[in-house]
Amino acid sequence: MLSPLVAKAGQGDCVLVGAGTSDDAGVYRYGERALVATADFIPPVCDDPRRYGRVAATNSLSDVYAMGGRPLFALNLCCFPGIGVPEGVLPAVLEGGADALLEAGAVLLGGHSVSDPELKYGLAVVGEVDPERVLSNDRARPGDRLLLTKPLGTGVMVNAYKAGKLDDDGLEPALAEMERLNATACRLALAHGVQSATDVTGFGLAGHALNIARNSNVGLVVRWDSLPFHAAFFAMVERGVTTGCTTDNEDDVVALLHDDHGLDAAQRELLFDPQTSGGLLLATPADRAADLLAALLASGHQAAEIGEVVDGPVRLEVV
Repeated sequence: MLSPLVAKAGQGDCVLVGAGTSDDAGVYRYGERALVATADFIPPVCDDPRRYGRVAATNSLSDVYAMGGRPLFALNLCCFPGIGVPEGVLPAVLEGGADALLEAGAVLLGGHSVSDPELKYGLAVVGEVDPERVLSNDRARPGDRLLLTKPLGTGVMVNAYKAGKLDDDGLEPALAEMERLNATACRLALAHGVQSATDVTGFGLAGHALNIARNSNVGLVVRWDSLPFHAAFFAMVERGVTTGCTTDNEDDVVALLHDDHGLDAAQRELLFDPQTSGGLLLATPADRAADLLAALLASGHQAAEIGEVVDGPVRLEVV
């Protein structure tokens, strides 16, 4: 759907990363500098409006970090119901977003609102990145190790909470990780020589991993037993919780998925579970992977080395 638009208006020497590779954000060279631009918004993930606002803003900022950038400024994107929302809820959502921007060192310059029967909130974000140190999904090389910086499973857990099958305490571990900025992970990745990365969000681990594989023309091998996940995830799957995106995510990648582990239905669910404000998937030089993982763990991330990059053909192997 984007191809005709990219051909018409998405080309030029100033475009370092455009829409053609389905990367996390666009990168535009401006003199000796480069700007990163992205936009995203989501419906509520919890009943606390301030924390929802923080998660939504963190989710939007994540795309800048996935490109190796530093957020500069943002605009609020507010799809707010005109009636039926208790007093104080909408200001609290915006306060949560402002909290995330303040932590990120970025500023809010304004925004836009529309009346929408379903509450949604997010940001359009512009950041800065060194043109020579852009993290993109087309630079993974055979031998790189794959590091994931946050546990998986937030899609099912948020839906379980909305369905009344998971209480506040049960959701808290996922909510705390969704609130965590990817700023430190980005900084550490750059310091340890990472050149290729993506954040794991709506297309699930498998979908975002295959974006790296396709654009880098490599294979990825993922060790199932190394995947970090939230403890409540499988209990919720056993209770029948899934998401509206899971099946589509699986359909999008099944032709390139090689299941050498013999995954059961619940295990497959984790691969395709859509994440909100997920972690970074980092293709890390082999000789730097152990040090990067140690630094991530020391900074409080629930990170793990989950596999490696191998020669093509393009595929995702689960072993």
